[in-house]
Amino acid sequence: MINKELLEIVDNKAVPSPYTKTIKEFKDLDYKSLAYVYFMVDYRSPYSVYEYQERKKEIKNSIFDKNWKVDSKIDAACLKYAELMETSAVKLLKAARESIIKLEKYFRDIDLTVADDNGKPIFHAKDLINNLEKMGKVVEGLTRLEDLVRKEEQANNSNRGGVEVNKYSM
Repeated sequence: MINKELLEIVDNKAVPSPYTKTIKEFKDLDYKSLAYVYFMVDYRSPYSVYEYQERKKEIKNSIFDKNWKVDSKIDAACLKYAELMETSAVKLLKAARESIIKLEKYFRDIDLTVADDNGKPIFHAKDLINNLEKMGKVVEGLTRLEDLVRKEEQANNSNRGGVEVNKYSM
C-alpha cells in the first residue's frame, strides 16, 4: 500500500483515495478529521516541522473550533495512517526532524552567562560557534534525506511519474 496515496490535500480539503474509505479506521471520518490525520502524521505536512504537542495545537486551531477534541477514532486513524505510510526512510526523516527541533531549542535557549557553583561558565562561546558552523551540514543532511525519501516513493510507485492509468491510456 505504500505506493498509493491514502490522503492528499486538494483545494484545502483532505481527499481520500478510492481505497482509503475501505479501511475501517478511515471509513467514518469527515474531511476535517481526515485533514487532521494527514497534517499530524504525514511527513509532507506543513505542520511536520512542529514539535508533536505544538503540532496538535496548531492543527486543531487551524481546522476546528475551540471545543473540538481528538477522539479514539481519530487516534486510531493516525496510528493506521502512520503504519501504512511509513517506511524506514520516512521514520528516519521524522526522527531527524525531531532532532532538529531539539537543536533549535538548544540554540534558542542557550545562555552564555549561566555559571556553575564555582562561577565557571557552563556554556562556552567557542563551543557555540563551533556548533553553529556545523549547522549547514545538518541542514544539508536533512535535505539529502528528504530527497532520498522522495526517490524511494517514486521507486515504489509502479506508474511512471505517479500518473494513474485508466482504460483510455492503455
